[in-house]
Amino acid sequence: MLFRHAIILSLFSAILAGCQPASTETTRSISVTGHAESLVAPDQAKLTISVNRDGAELAEIKQQIDQVSASIIAFLREQQIDDADITSYKVSASPAYDYEDGKRVSRGYTAARQIQVTLRDLAQYDSIVDQALQAGATHIMNVEFIISETDQIYQQLLAAAVEHAHQKALKMATAAGSTVGHVISIQESSHAPAVSQQAMMRMQEAADVSLPGKNELRAQVSVTYRIRD
Repeated sequence: MLFRHAIILSLFSAILAGCQPASTETTRSISVTGHAESLVAPDQAKLTISVNRDGAELAEIKQQIDQVSASIIAFLREQQIDDADITSYKVSASPAYDYEDGKRVSRGYTAARQIQVTLRDLAQYDSIVDQALQAGATHIMNVEFIISETDQIYQQLLAAAVEHAHQKALKMATAAGSTVGHVISIQESSHAPAVSQQAMMRMQEAADVSLPGKNELRAQVSVTYRIRD
């Protein structure tokens, strides 16, 4: 009999629990985006100096390339460019041909050496390009202007973007008669930019005329905050 009463009480308790009103409390939130940007001037550069020669004798044109290359490298060292920032590639060479009356006619060889240079001081750019061309370089290629501390600057912009999002949330919540609580979620909407900017090859001109301009670095975040009355 006692066991039967216990079962009835358990069923009655379960029925009462099922009759309780469901909680209608929901998380009230506000979602905003924040951003920050900055114009930053490059402070370094990379460039490739190419020395090309054509001629009937491969040994002769290689000697010319070696002489020009040695002159350029000596000047770079005079400018305190570290050897670790200078890469002098091997000479590449191939037969050269002309076509006369539809026939291929040998005209000797064409050869080239490329010297890649990293400039830690952008102020050296003009003088080094001018000197390389005067020494006999034929092309200045693959010029990149570089912001050396891109990641550090971007991290600062991310923090500023989060603060911008918080200020927006405060203003919107205040206008709605609410207050901002803690962060529910935060997402980075941007990504760290590339560290370099391609530049067009500069022809030989007067010194101090190459202006790399500035790059815009931008960070953006999406943040959701809890709000309350």
